[in-house]
Amino acid sequence: MFKDFKSLLNINWIYFFLLLIIFWVGEINLYSAAGGNLEPWAISQLKRFIIFLPIVFFILLLQPKFIFNFTELILIAVMLGLLITLFFGYTGMGAKRWIRVGGFNLQVSEFAKISLVIFMAKYFHKLNAQKTIGLIRSIIPLLISIALFLLVAVQPDLGTALIILILGLVAIFYAGIKLIYPILSIILIALVSPFLWTLLKPYQQNRIMIFLNPDLDPLGKGYHIIQSKIAIGSGGLNGNGFLEGSQSSLDFLPEKETDFVFAIFSEQFGFTGSLILISIFLIFFLIPIFKTFKLTQVFNKIILFVLSFKIFFEFLINVSMTIGLLPVVGVALPFMSYGGSSLLSNMIICALLMNLMSVEEKKRMFS
Repeated sequence: MFKDFKSLLNINWIYFFLLLIIFWVGEINLYSAAGGNLEPWAISQLKRFIIFLPIVFFILLLQPKFIFNFTELILIAVMLGLLITLFFGYTGMGAKRWIRVGGFNLQVSEFAKISLVIFMAKYFHKLNAQKTIGLIRSIIPLLISIALFLLVAVQPDLGTALIILILGLVAIFYAGIKLIYPILSIILIALVSPFLWTLLKPYQQNRIMIFLNPDLDPLGKGYHIIQSKIAIGSGGLNGNGFLEGSQSSLDFLPEKETDFVFAIFSEQFGFTGSLILISIFLIFFLIPIFKTFKLTQVFNKIILFVLSFKIFFEFLINVSMTIGLLPVVGVALPFMSYGGSSLLSNMIICALLMNLMSVEEKKRMFS
């Protein structure tokens, strides 16, 4: 079940160091968002990080075969958690997305992303999917993806639901499905998009309309994105300086500790600081991707590629929201947005990635 403790010496410490850098940038950001105070966000997030660290080292010491053997149980547990959330969950901001666990609000949908990817990895590993695969073999993982999508979408949490569906499709594509099927899927989505529009709730339709034109409701739904653009624009090339952002210090920018943390950062450190942060995230994404080129086990390759993609993809979505390229869909900036479930799920993902990057592959590794 467990590796030797000496195996910790073989993990990619550069990757772990980058994780710490991103987290501490997030801490500095939360500190500045509170006007130069550790309370209420920075200290709480730091306590969570310290509490979650033993879970990281626990996962680092797990044998990959142990993870492989329990993928179905993990997926079932997450699905049960989503059902419990649906019927008995805690309601906040008009959505039922959390369950109470020991005084902690747990957002199960964050862990649905992980369970789906490791299930996909095992499924395609058993198929030995090293070449192209047909549509028939993709039906089961596609159905699982759609089931998780629906369970999260009804909470409602369309942003997280779409990410889950995209991760499932990326895993299927990476496993080797013929290119014609993703192309046909895109065409199909385009054709049914008018029908999908009618299925959206009024506030979701309004969110998209405001994204297309924030001035439709500048003091209401469009206020967030307008203030975010003002904050980022005011940062200029080099920023206004630490704790010098007017939009954040004067509380013009709502949800500055969650959805709009990048706007706070960009206002203070400008285009130069933002470019450095984007570069760090890009390197953080590419390290596991480059490792996949040296691996042969399908299980390892899919997990490394898709979960690394997940972190970078959420980073891109969050940044795109703050600059008005995408509607505000409530996607957290990994390791920087305030929130326990997002932090824990991303720490688990990084632990899995570091674990699999350090393994010595064998031909019968997952028999």
